[in-house]
Amino acid sequence: MTFTWPEFREPTAIDAGASWTATFESYDQRHDDVYYVVTRLEGAREAARFIVLVGLHWAGDDWRGPEFVQRLRQDIHDAAVAGRTNTSYLGKMS
Repeated sequence: MTFTWPEFREPTAIDAGASWTATFESYDQRHDDVYYVVTRLEGAREAARFIVLVGLHWAGDDWRGPEFVQRLRQDIHDAAVAGRTNTSYLGKMS
């Protein structure tokens, strides 16, 4: 069975006027880190786009359950609320 990284294409609210979406960018198996491209929206307008790193040390071996997706979403949400990248990695955005 193949694993597909979750993507968050529907806007997730930050507050009344701001939201975010996120698409999978890459996985660093050596460090157990996953990278997402986060788009922060102000209303319908793109306000920022940046890479977010989520360390998966907490995930264990089972990435298929709803708990995995919920924690991944929360970690991305925390970075999206801050409105900036949490890594020096630029990925395919550079």
